Amino acid sequence: MRNAVSAFVLLMSLSLNTFGHEYWLECDNFFLRVNESTDLRLFVGLALKKDAEKPYEAAKTDSFQMFSGGESFDVRPLAEDQRSPVLKFASDRSATYLVSMERNPSYIKLDAAKFEDYLREDGMEYVIAERKRLGESAKEGRERYSRYIKTLIQVGDSRTGSAKTRVGSRIEIVPLENPYSKKVGDDLKLQVYFSGFPLAERAVYADNRDGENYSSRKFTTDKDGKFTIKLTNKGVWLIRLVHMQRCSRNCSNADWESFWGTLSFGLK
Repeated sequence: MRNAVSAFVLLMSLSLNTFGHEYWLECDNFFLRVNESTDLRLFVGLALKKDAEKPYEAAKTDSFQMFSGGESFDVRPLAEDQRSPVLKFASDRSATYLVSMERNPSYIKLDAAKFEDYLREDGMEYVIAERKRLGESAKEGRERYSRYIKTLIQVGDSRTGSAKTRVGSRIEIVPLENPYSKKVGDDLKLQVYFSGFPLAERAVYADNRDGENYSSRKFTTDKDGKFTIKLTNKGVWLIRLVHMQRCSRNCSNADWESFWGTLSFGLK
């Protein structure tokens, strides 16, 4: 019995740690020659520091698509359930490719103190204020959360408009310029949408990993959901945010629902 309890506590700890971290897609190589292949991997971690690699999970994946040349392709038939990497990619056409993955909702409960710590860490003080207004500051946080994960891959020299494609996810980070047309020191303009509309005054984070060097900066979207980052370093970039609102339907197990969005790309 003691071993069973210990295993349960460990499982809950791992679940909480995984919940509080980002999921992102990352290629072994973001810059490919025509017909060159790369592995696309799904990682969980914090600010591009990898905790674990996740396999493709068919039962938890609502959508897995690729966009290029004005067309979209369902790549779920190409992915193997419970296998890593989540996709092997190659293309015979020079272009920018957008890959989008949506994972179905999960649920979690946190005690009031841990819930508030998490809200503050991810820039959601507005939820802390709303809980206070509702007299729920001492109440546990019951949350339903979903993840919306995007990445950009560059094949050959042709920088195409696929990078700026809106895929229609519930929450979505959209570059207004192709990051693969940028160099170190340039600015990059982006926009956040929620339910199809610009999401104003929300915290967004831009993380960079250049070898063993990590950095992270916080931004706030303007009234049109826009913000601008400076591409200070080469390496892997991850743009991320979490938006939370009061649960509006099917709420027997949740008082709040959150939407986690990420966008990753490389810079050289």
